[in-house]
Amino acid sequence: MAVEKMKLINIIGPLDDFDRVVMDYVIGSNIHLENVFNVFTNQIGFMPFDDTNPYVDLMKIMDDTLKMAKIDPHTIPMTSYYQTPAQIMETARRLESMVSGVLSQKEKFEGLIGANEKIIDQLQYIAGASFNLNDFFEMKNIKVRFGRLPRESYKRLNQFLGKSYATIFFKFSETREYVYGVYCSPISIKEKVDTIFSSLYFERLMLPDKARGVPSEVIERLRGENEGYQKQLAALDKEFTQIIDEVKDEIYLAYSSISHLYQAYDIRRYAAHTKESFYIAGWVPQSECDGLSEALDKEPNVTLIFEEPDIVKHLNPPTKLKNNRLIRPFESFVAMYGLPSYNEFDPTGLFAITYSLMFGIMYGDVGHGLVLALVGFLVQRRGNFLGPILKICGFVSAIFGVLFGSIFGFELEYSFMYKPMATENIMKTLIGAVVIGAVIITASMIVNMMNGFRQKDIGRILFDANGVAGFVFYWAAIIGVISAVLGNSTLKAWYIGVFVVLPLVLVFLKKPLANLVRRRKDWMPKEKGQFFLENAFEMLELILSYITNTISFIRVGAFALNHAGMMMVVYSLANVSQHSFERLGFSQVMVLVLGNVLVLGLEGLLVAIQVLRLEFYEMFSRYYSGQGRPFSPKTLIQK
Repeated sequence: MAVEKMKLINIIGPLDDFDRVVMDYVIGSNIHLENVFNVFTNQIGFMPFDDTNPYVDLMKIMDDTLKMAKIDPHTIPMTSYYQTPAQIMETARRLESMVSGVLSQKEKFEGLIGANEKIIDQLQYIAGASFNLNDFFEMKNIKVRFGRLPRESYKRLNQFLGKSYATIFFKFSETREYVYGVYCSPISIKEKVDTIFSSLYFERLMLPDKARGVPSEVIERLRGENEGYQKQLAALDKEFTQIIDEVKDEIYLAYSSISHLYQAYDIRRYAAHTKESFYIAGWVPQSECDGLSEALDKEPNVTLIFEEPDIVKHLNPPTKLKNNRLIRPFESFVAMYGLPSYNEFDPTGLFAITYSLMFGIMYGDVGHGLVLALVGFLVQRRGNFLGPILKICGFVSAIFGVLFGSIFGFELEYSFMYKPMATENIMKTLIGAVVIGAVIITASMIVNMMNGFRQKDIGRILFDANGVAGFVFYWAAIIGVISAVLGNSTLKAWYIGVFVVLPLVLVFLKKPLANLVRRRKDWMPKEKGQFFLENAFEMLELILSYITNTISFIRVGAFALNHAGMMMVVYSLANVSQHSFERLGFSQVMVLVLGNVLVLGLEGLLVAIQVLRLEFYEMFSRYYSGQGRPFSPKTLIQK
């Protein structure tokens, strides 16, 4: 449960070896590149590389080559990359010459099949007609139009034609939306008739010469032609596959080579050079430094230098989290708020524990918890990050369900801890939730002080609202309230002065005191009136926040009661005694099933959101900045 330690590396070598060194030791290695001009404060003699990548066109040619060869780039092993650009181009041209004839023939037959399919699709609506289409088109005094009408237009056809037009419409078939057929009219009035049918939204069916004949016979003939074309295509596909198999290794090598060359050149925007040498800088996990050093020992002309982050204080190392498999899924939730900075406490472990715990208490039910865990298992199999989280939260909910004696909302006669909804336990549940909140807020303060130690920020440790001063005030106030409720006389003047007033004064003067500890000359703010006025309002807000943040955790107990209450409603609707399931009717069973499903989904979503709110607003806001940048090593990207 930590942020992995990093070291800054500098790789220096002969300028002519840049691409080779990058391809052999940088691409695919666990190195987060840093811009050299941000690393070195003295940049005399350094020059940036040309940003224009000369391999762009060749990369596009190889991408097109893969598409032509129907090869998925993600299936290509990126291990060998010794081909030169000239050899890569030769491979692409050779493949194109080998398959161009086959592809041209395939395109021809696919076009013929498509044309025939289009004619078949046009003729299918008049396939039942027994006449020869040529007879229609050979008539000299009659004009024929094939097509379709909307059904509503067909119903009004006689109304538009009436007795004034010697026109006949033959219906061949119909669907839910259209009526298919042909209308015939004398040539002398064809323009008027065409206009009428256009106003009725008639859509013409343009039949090519190949469609002439008896429709059913034409369809049969065209399907026969397509079968022959399909056999030709199958033979061409077989020939194409044989050609690709012969040159597949060459294609793989060429694509791997251009990918390495393309991305090696892209890395130049991070690097710099002099007239003779190149310079590369980046961050490497401390655990992998020995392996990188051992690998580069094989390069006598290349120098590798390691530096600790403390030496380059002007740079902020990237963040790489190192958590075990059980906690790792919760990193996604933490990342919603932001990644921890390199020198900041990784909250993933604390988040996982508190999130699961509060979720389990609020959702405590054996049956619902196990169902939620099952859903998490199914979701995880689909690769969704929520799957493992649902499994963990489901199992914790089932554990609390055992402690509460609840299974699918059915209250058992016994419980290992106590029943939240029992009249005598309701207040205990709510008070217990507030106690949990106080403990969690305290843990957040301790983590904040740990962050102060890591960042060597004495003001954050001693004078922060979540540092030592805030910690003392918070628990002094809690002890004071408890003593007052119990009737004890702890609240003496010295107690209030030392443990309540003094910590508040220290928090009020945090900035000047922190500057004073750091021995800064200008430790007091220049605008003193503005400083005191702003801090006065902030102190009022701070005191209220201690109260509201603690009471906010009462929702943990409230949702535990809410779960039991919602299930009581379900059982009441089903009219079933919570102590007997004998003689259940079908309707009662359905109410129970649907009620459990509703509670399972609705309350599960509400609880998940409420716990996340408590984590972000009541905990993270006290100790976590989330300003880290992700560790992003330069890997070979396969398009």
